Amino acid sequence: MLPARGRLLLQNVRQPARLNPRLGKAGEGQSARRCASAAAKVASPRAVTRGVEGQARLLSERVDGAASAASEQVLIDELNRTFASPDYQPPLLPAAALELLTLARDPNVSFGKIVSLLESEPLIAARVLRIAQSPFYSGGARVQTIDDAVMRLGIRTIALVFTEAATNAQVFSSEVFRAPMQALRQHSTVTAHVARKLAERIGQSGDRIYVCGLLHDIGIAACLLVAPTLRGADGRGFTFDQLKLPIYAVHETAADTIASLWSLPEGLRWVIAHHHGFASGGHVSPMAALVCLASWIASQVDASVIVGNETEQGLAAARHFRWDGDVSALIALGNKVVQQLSGSDS
Repeated sequence: MLPARGRLLLQNVRQPARLNPRLGKAGEGQSARRCASAAAKVASPRAVTRGVEGQARLLSERVDGAASAASEQVLIDELNRTFASPDYQPPLLPAAALELLTLARDPNVSFGKIVSLLESEPLIAARVLRIAQSPFYSGGARVQTIDDAVMRLGIRTIALVFTEAATNAQVFSSEVFRAPMQALRQHSTVTAHVARKLAERIGQSGDRIYVCGLLHDIGIAACLLVAPTLRGADGRGFTFDQLKLPIYAVHETAADTIASLWSLPEGLRWVIAHHHGFASGGHVSPMAALVCLASWIASQVDASVIVGNETEQGLAAARHFRWDGDVSALIALGNKVVQQLSGSDS
């Protein structure tokens, strides 16, 4: 059955055409041929099929897009519920790491107390020793024992190195999402070291900003650790590609939850939870802006970023410190850090 318009056109072709006195019989023939051609186009099954298929593809794309957005929102809601639950248990940061950070600020702390605390976590102490032996820290000197490491690096630096080793061992570790977690570990380590150097540029102590840089993406790590327990409507788990956007949407909230459960100082907690939104109520947090900028620099020097595009935020942070006119120097700083860290086991 032809479409109504096709039947009408064919009827017009079959009926004797009225003679147009201006065109004569030749014009009459051309008019008929044009009608027939139009009718054929309308009636062509191939043309109708192509049109239907095109509309079906467009509808399918819209449905898939809506389904994808709905699926992402379901994951976002589920992750938020997980971190808001009173039953949520965060990854453990060894108490020795938090105690070391506190002791490192005490000018009267004894050398022996620091060494004893390090040795209370032998597996992490071994990591500390390997990191201390890297060119970044050793400067070519021989570092063979924990005592050597403390003497060479000093108490404040050894506390930061211990925290880095503890975080990498206890937080940035996943059997299911091993590759993304390794990328996150690398990114966080480079961010910490770059942030410390940026802080020195403005005459600030780099210790606290180092810890903020190291922990700024603990929300992503936490999401990757709970992700294997999540299931879709079909009962199956989710791939990393499916998880990326939902994780990015909730990672600062998750970081705030973990920082609170770890009883981190309020200032560190705020920076970790607002390193993307470093401006609040017209006020800019210098520490949060430095971490944001350091994270962007790390992403530019091949220290892999899990998700998100930090370019706009990173450049905004650079403008705040009036460094936006020398971005190449910032990238060079990041490259130098990566080169120096290349010999360490982070």
